[in-house]
Amino acid sequence: MSEHGFDRWTAEQKTLLETRTRAIALPIDVGQARPELEVLRVKVAGEPCALQTSRIRGVAEILRLTPLPHAPPEVAGLTVRGGTVVPVFYLRAVLGLPLTALPEHGRMVLLGKDDEMVGLVVDAIEGTTPLDLASLQEPPPTVAPEVAAVLLGVDHDGTTVLDLDALFASSRLFIDIPLPRMART
Repeated sequence: MSEHGFDRWTAEQKTLLETRTRAIALPIDVGQARPELEVLRVKVAGEPCALQTSRIRGVAEILRLTPLPHAPPEVAGLTVRGGTVVPVFYLRAVLGLPLTALPEHGRMVLLGKDDEMVGLVVDAIEGTTPLDLASLQEPPPTVAPEVAAVLLGVDHDGTTVLDLDALFASSRLFIDIPLPRMART
C-alpha cells in the first residue's frame, strides 16, 4: 500500500484525477491571458494618475528640497536619499499641467532606472492595484504630443497611466540650466 492510498483508487478515479490534473497544468492560452501591471495610484492636480510599481523605489514626505537657481518651473529642487543627490520634479508640470495651487502636504514618489533616480511630487498617494493593460485607451487628442509620448494610455475610469520607461528616455526629466554670465571688471 502506498503512503497516500493511491493503490485503493479505481481505474475510473485515477483517470478522472489525471484528466483534472492535466487540465489544471495546461498553459494559459495567450489569447485568453489578460496582461496586468501593478501600479501605484496617485493624484496629480486633482486627477487620477498611475505609475508602474516596477520602477518605484519609495514614497516619502517632502521634507527638505534645495531649490535650484535658474531651473525651469517643473523642477521642485534637489533632495538627498541614501547619500545620493536626487532631482525632484513636479509631476503636474512634467505632464503639462499648471503649477497653480500646489498641495500643502504633497508626497514624493522616488523612481529608479538602473543607477538613475528622480523624485516626482504628487498631490496624494492612493495605493497600489493591478491594472488591466487591455483596458487602456489612447490619450484624448487634446493631450499634447510630447505628453502623450510618455503615457501608456488612459484607463476606463479616466486614470492617466504613465509609461515610466518612456518618461526616463524622454527629455522631460532632463534639464539644462544655463549658468548666469558674470560681469567682467
